Amino acid sequence: MVQTLNTEVTRTDARRKVTGTATYAGDVMPAGMLHGALVCSAIAVGTVTSIDMSAAEAEPGVVAIYTHQTLPDYKSVKGLYAGGPGSASFWPMEGPEVKYAGQPVVYVVGETAASARRGAALVNVTYDTAPHAIHMDASESFVVGAGEGSEGMVLTKGDMDAGMGAAAQTVDMTFTTPFQHHNPMEMFSATAEWRGDRLTLWMPSQSVRTLRAGIAGAYGLPETSIRVISPFVGGAFGSKAGITPYAMLTIAAAKALGTPIRLIVTRPQMYTIATFRPETEQKFRLGASADGKLTAFEHIEIAQTSKFDNVVNPGTHITRAMYACPNIHTQQRLARSDTNTGGFMRAPNEMGPFFGMESAMDELAWKLGMDPVELRRANDTRIHPTEGVPFSSRSLMESYDAVAEGFGWADRGREVGSMTDGDWMVGYGCATATYPTNILASNARVRMQGNGTAYVELAAHDVGTGTYTIMAQVAAAQLGLPVEAVDVVMGEADLPVAPLAGGSCTAASAGSAVHDACNKIAAQVVQRVVAMPDGPLSGLEASAIALADGTLTGPNGETQSLREALSMLPEGEVEVVGEFRHKAMTPQMVAATFAGGYGTAGPVTPEFAMFAFGAEMAEVHVHRYTHEIRVQRLHGAFAAGTWLNRKTAHSQLLGGMVWGIGSALHEKTETDAPRGRFLNANIAEYLVPVNADVREIRVQMLEEQDEYVNPLGVKGIGELGIVGTAAAIGNAVYHATGKRLTTLPMQIPSLLST
Repeated sequence: MVQTLNTEVTRTDARRKVTGTATYAGDVMPAGMLHGALVCSAIAVGTVTSIDMSAAEAEPGVVAIYTHQTLPDYKSVKGLYAGGPGSASFWPMEGPEVKYAGQPVVYVVGETAASARRGAALVNVTYDTAPHAIHMDASESFVVGAGEGSEGMVLTKGDMDAGMGAAAQTVDMTFTTPFQHHNPMEMFSATAEWRGDRLTLWMPSQSVRTLRAGIAGAYGLPETSIRVISPFVGGAFGSKAGITPYAMLTIAAAKALGTPIRLIVTRPQMYTIATFRPETEQKFRLGASADGKLTAFEHIEIAQTSKFDNVVNPGTHITRAMYACPNIHTQQRLARSDTNTGGFMRAPNEMGPFFGMESAMDELAWKLGMDPVELRRANDTRIHPTEGVPFSSRSLMESYDAVAEGFGWADRGREVGSMTDGDWMVGYGCATATYPTNILASNARVRMQGNGTAYVELAAHDVGTGTYTIMAQVAAAQLGLPVEAVDVVMGEADLPVAPLAGGSCTAASAGSAVHDACNKIAAQVVQRVVAMPDGPLSGLEASAIALADGTLTGPNGETQSLREALSMLPEGEVEVVGEFRHKAMTPQMVAATFAGGYGTAGPVTPEFAMFAFGAEMAEVHVHRYTHEIRVQRLHGAFAAGTWLNRKTAHSQLLGGMVWGIGSALHEKTETDAPRGRFLNANIAEYLVPVNADVREIRVQMLEEQDEYVNPLGVKGIGELGIVGTAAAIGNAVYHATGKRLTTLPMQIPSLLST
């Protein structure tokens, strides 16, 4: 039985974070530690021809300078998109090649961080340059070939041409989204210490087990020789998911010098030495009958990728799951350019594609003369449109109805440009949000003691979402203890297996393993106490005793708290390892997770399709003369199964919506195409929303039961809030102005040029 959670618990790590006592990976300072600094390439593509280190070597405090010719024991691993644990398949400093601007070309070690960076600034690198292009050419796009992750990259159901021909109204539109960067508050860092053949690495990571397995494999060491520690992560959003060259450079330098080394990457370098959100082109063709029923749905996504990896984040897999339609065609295409390999960034498969799809749906609604909400209702479905399995739960229209009531959607003007407030044109817009429910194998060790305390250990991660609190809540509720009596240890690779912190899977997967461990503790205690001569449960059949909220209840109403029953045992404690293995998980999926990979079951299984849903509505004001765009109100209603903690869930959803405002109106990595570089590589010029941009935001969390997804009934929410925001804002801009903006971010020049 699932426990009754106190869903208003304050985060258990809150005091440590606001007082500065929470220890992050970059805070660790092993004895005798030196400091690293990177020299990154000043060209986009070419070859290093010479490196003058004389001035740097003469700089006080510089200890060592390593180049592609001098760094011993520098190892590389296969890239993530080639089936390995690395952030990319190309490894800088294995040779003189330069394949993107800002790649590491020299590693400097100093006695202090300042001396290392001074030394790095004095290194003079010369190059032979070659032609380059930082932006993709969509006309040269291609579909990923067979054997390269191509499953489902092209899908055809029915007859698109017939569907378009039968439509009363059609839409044919192309949308573009820019390069974007994660900009987590916590800088990238790596601190490496070798003791013989044993390595300890402190590094902010979304997957400590991926790091351990990959590093061990690269060095030919048993995994038990590698310790990876990442107790807290100060934001990641996908940027800290794999093994990076800067980490392996630090490990190699520490091994060469026989002393610990810490590298803290500079903010500008964070834009080039790790991943980002690739630019995309989203092509949609839609057709519908006069009553709004879709007759044709086509989505072709063209995404930028590097010259050495195929970055496939298939948005078409998600868009084709949204609406009922007899004729569907989707293609997932790539186009290469000269950058590092892109990767995951909050809602990587959903954010850009849903900006396009939900804008196109809005355009179709206006052409049909339909309320945009009612167009969604006309095409809502309980069956996955291409996979043919039912949704385990789908509260999309319940979300629309809830948000519409609080927002006042019924009061919107029925004509474009019909609403004003002085010199401001006013518009309302709506959009669908969704996120797939990803579930992975997980273990968790739980020890409960008769003194009323418990310990939870697992190799999960808290990337700022409140995972320490959630794991404590799950254990406390099931064991019948106060949350503060549960101590949670995470972020170490040698703890029981837990999945990487990506795809909004942690609460569902790791939480279910903790839940299982608590049930196993109760089962062991019951087996013992029923055999004792005295006690409320003595002589009962163990199988007839149920656990709920820390209380053991017999078939005739006999009760005893689990804590009291445990205290009757001579040893006074029980320790078990819980497991979460969904019935849809294959042995291959479990093995992949245990090896540090992403062995997800879902979102589509042989029985059900598993998604969280939501609806967002925006009120936008556009100044008639200056064309300034302001988001006056943004409301969202979401259904995601069980809400384990309404405080942390509310923060996640609200934060996603704020980020969505940024994607809609501010966020873009500017480029210098002639030099092949990112320009605004800092948080002063990389625009994000500030308080003045965020006015009224409301989040509604709907109740939803889903017994299929996992024992807790949990769906992931960390990425759900961002998905519909940009389209809702763009649709509101159209309602206010009659101008359909198809490129993100939507800014004053966009309105002037439309």
